Amino acid sequence: MDVSRVIFFTDDVNKLSEFYRTCFGLGNVGDASEEWTELSAGGCTIAFHKIDEHSHVRDGWIKIVFGSKDVVTDKMRLERLGAPMAEVDEFGDIYLCDGRDPDGNWFQISSRGM
Repeated sequence: MDVSRVIFFTDDVNKLSEFYRTCFGLGNVGDASEEWTELSAGGCTIAFHKIDEHSHVRDGWIKIVFGSKDVVTDKMRLERLGAPMAEVDEFGDIYLCDGRDPDGNWFQISSRGM
């Protein structure tokens, strides 16, 4: 699987995405909002996801997303290899599934954009 997206979790999507647009010349992918903005970064995108300002607990600041044409099959393969995986979430025709690496860092497999 190829990296399709890296997600930064932030309380200020506009500020962080503007930094990456200005400093690295990245352009928007789709519509930008205060909740979600995605920038083109060559072979993958960098996304900025709004976190709940009242949240005191976070599992990390960044999530690497791997593109998957078949999230259910890839989830089962990763589980067989020992990766702890959550349930598959479905949002219309997009399928997502989070997992953790041996250090507890989050990653995701996603059909979005495949």
